Amino acid sequence: MNVLVTGASGFVGRGLIPWLTAAGHGGWATGRTPPDSLPAGWQGATREEFLSGSRSGSGIEAVVHLEVRQHVPKPTAADLESFEQVNGGGTQDWLDWATRQGVRRFVCVSSIKAVAPASSPRLEESPLETAANYGGSKARAEERVRRWTAADPRRTASILRPAPVYGPGNEANLAAFVRQIRAGSPCLVGRGATCKSVVSRTNLAAAIGFALGLTESGCETFNVSDRETLSLNDLATLIAKLAAAPPPRRVPAWLARCVAPLGDLFCALSGRDFPLTSSRLRALEEVSIFPCDKLVAAGYVHPCSTQDALREMLQWMKSADDASAT
Repeated sequence: MNVLVTGASGFVGRGLIPWLTAAGHGGWATGRTPPDSLPAGWQGATREEFLSGSRSGSGIEAVVHLEVRQHVPKPTAADLESFEQVNGGGTQDWLDWATRQGVRRFVCVSSIKAVAPASSPRLEESPLETAANYGGSKARAEERVRRWTAADPRRTASILRPAPVYGPGNEANLAAFVRQIRAGSPCLVGRGATCKSVVSRTNLAAAIGFALGLTESGCETFNVSDRETLSLNDLATLIAKLAAAPPPRRVPAWLARCVAPLGDLFCALSGRDFPLTSSRLRALEEVSIFPCDKLVAAGYVHPCSTQDALREMLQWMKSADDASAT
């Protein structure tokens, strides 16, 4: 299939292009600057070249939309405006482009934050986020995709909501947790019983490839996560075992709740970071379960386990650390 991938220079895009190539796909990889080091069968271009019409979209059969203005913990007014411009307006730009080019297949990589917070597992039909924040901007982008699909019965769209993505080359999300464990720093609060869905970049790339193969018209939404959702304690124990690190250290819950406000004060007065703040404590204690049962029922098969994906990530992190030490 001839595919156009937006936001291809990002972390997910860098893993997706090789996966699509191995599956026999090719096409165009776009970004704010032209992606480079592309495998055979792919060409790079800026997003403006396509959206302005200076670059022809002839022959493109599907769009994979990865372009995103990423979540930030404490968004400013400028951040909120940027969320709407990039996540909402940018999605509409590519939907309009697909309409002009007669492209009828669209895969939109959204976010689990498009769903309103809840303490129970969140399914595809759970209520959407409505606030003026990152999650709200992704929810509104999803609605644009649904409207685009409904406007033409020949169109097919998939909305994928990945859990936090990890893998080689990623320095956010799970990477910081891994570094704490490897360093022997406290990484758990209390028993660490809170469950968190995550997804390896390999499993997400496979889900995108799977979505490209769906042919039924209309729009479907799928959670994308690793097959099993682990507690933070189980996840930390697995990481420590794979990294040959000491058993994960933990902070008593009562102590964490005392220290977090002090961390907030330190950050406010110094402008520097602190290992434990109220927002980080909330994130550690927030249940975040996004079952992928619907995707699996549709025929998707996870190509790798969480253990194998973590092992690959740890190998990359060790190589990166060794390289920086020389």
